[in-house]
Amino acid sequence: MDQQGNQVEIYAHIDESGGRLPDGRRLYGMAAVLTEETDHPLLRKRLRALLLPGQAYLHQHDESFERRMEIVREMAELPFTGAIVVTSETTAAETERARRRLLRWLLPRLQHGERVERVVVESRAGGDKHDRRTRDHLIRSRTISSGMGVTHVTKVGDELLWLADFLVSTYTTALVHDQTEQWAILEAAHVIEVVTDPG
Repeated sequence: MDQQGNQVEIYAHIDESGGRLPDGRRLYGMAAVLTEETDHPLLRKRLRALLLPGQAYLHQHDESFERRMEIVREMAELPFTGAIVVTSETTAAETERARRRLLRWLLPRLQHGERVERVVVESRAGGDKHDRRTRDHLIRSRTISSGMGVTHVTKVGDELLWLADFLVSTYTTALVHDQTEQWAILEAAHVIEVVTDPG
């Protein structure tokens, strides 16, 4: 509810990241950043202010260490309401299966635990069909309701996906490359739940 007693719509923006672990397996992760719709104009304005000339969007892997530090310090000050990071160890050949398993856990948690009404997932073009199948399966099994909107958007199309990208990428970078500085900033500033290999 906002100050006038109106229902505030909760969004979740989801992006993925991964990396090779020392044993040769891969760490695959997804982050869902939770926001209130009323905060979106401010969030979009402040995120766009971080773009360099010629940049169309922010992407953690495209930035230098110094730029990453600058960006996460700004993100630490942004008014998002929390986030969930969920990960699984997998192989390159089984990445799509890992994604399906994480979404099957994450979407019901978002709807029933966090009262999320709209989910925005970064588009993978042809890969989006796999996510739609996962959502349809959850609806048929009555694990989520059909009222939960799930849409796929490119990074250029929604600045809030940049938050999810940085969140999950700083987490996987901390684990895979032992570069913990950026994750420590975000974790200290926001309520972030990390779930490893959900059932």
